[in-house]
Amino acid sequence: MILKALLCRKNTSRLTVASFLLLTVFCTAAYAKPFPVHSEVSITNGDWFPLPAEDMKAAAADTALAELTKGGLFSITEAEKKNKLALVISLIGPAETAKLTISVSLKGQPTYISTASISVHDMDYQGIYNAFEHIGRVAAQRLNDKTEALVIKPAWLEQVKALPPSSELPSVASVKNKAPSEVPVANDKELQALYDKAQNLKRKYQYNRARVSFEQLAAASGPGSKRLSLLAKDELKYGLTVFEARQSMVAMGAGDPNIISKSIRNAENLYRQILAENSDSLERTREAHSALDNLSVSRNALKNVLRMQTMLAAGNVRVRLQQEVMMTGECPDKKRTETFADDMYTDVSLKSVNKTEGETRYVFADNKTGSPFTLLCADYRITLVN
Repeated sequence: MILKALLCRKNTSRLTVASFLLLTVFCTAAYAKPFPVHSEVSITNGDWFPLPAEDMKAAAADTALAELTKGGLFSITEAEKKNKLALVISLIGPAETAKLTISVSLKGQPTYISTASISVHDMDYQGIYNAFEHIGRVAAQRLNDKTEALVIKPAWLEQVKALPPSSELPSVASVKNKAPSEVPVANDKELQALYDKAQNLKRKYQYNRARVSFEQLAAASGPGSKRLSLLAKDELKYGLTVFEARQSMVAMGAGDPNIISKSIRNAENLYRQILAENSDSLERTREAHSALDNLSVSRNALKNVLRMQTMLAAGNVRVRLQQEVMMTGECPDKKRTETFADDMYTDVSLKSVNKTEGETRYVFADNKTGSPFTLLCADYRITLVN
């Protein structure tokens, strides 16, 4: 916010009176409060229910609303009647695709629409739930960025700053109530610079800022804008998504199993998003399926590694528990087990102890992998159950 203020101050010292008034309009907008909106959620699904309706709303809509308000541009209030935020969950049964469409109608502004789709083919309940959360988050991020690009910081603001002092600028009255498509835009050279800036932001992993610039280019009109507008729209549909997916696959090289697992899940969701949003492209569909195949192999390999680590931890605990039985002649109770478990080099947590006639079951969790294992104490012997 301070940076925006400095930019406003710096530019107003160079521009004419009309330019100052124009810039004041936009600088003031940068400090505006969140837009209060009334939200409505609906589902169009035919007879296909990959999840219960309440779970679909919780995963997609609630995630989207949380993301929208976190961005600081919107506040949800039932009292607001002028500004409407509609969230529609659409389900396509034969294609096994879920889609979230968010539209926002603000007073004095055009209606802006944001969508995100994902393939949920051959997924279990938890996978589908995660997929719905993914489209909720992505659709909301896209709407936040589109609102920032076209309402808070429209494309012509950057062009006004780029123009020399002698340039003839439009008056405040001529642009105040106009949509972005109706305002004169910069020439091809300036739009190319904005496109190059967006690409550099993407390569620096600043996806939000890159998306804002691509949204501005996608809405641009005028000399030289058609080619760059098409390129920007393709980045919003595919380029940004596949770049982020590939970066998630690179992050799989991290040593922490939790980070690897999270990276795999994120990459899978992004490639499933590419499948749903680029189904008209054979090449992109083939690429997404190939990436999902590789991720499936990586997931299975990770499961095997984690299982081996868990079994190693279980073996260490079994030996320690066997020592207790040999020294005391009985299966240790919960308090005693917690004591020696805390003193072990193996990082495990005792979850439960269930003692019945003739045997005692101990359920532990390997803190490094998060996986549980069970040890059985019977006849003075400790055995691994699973």
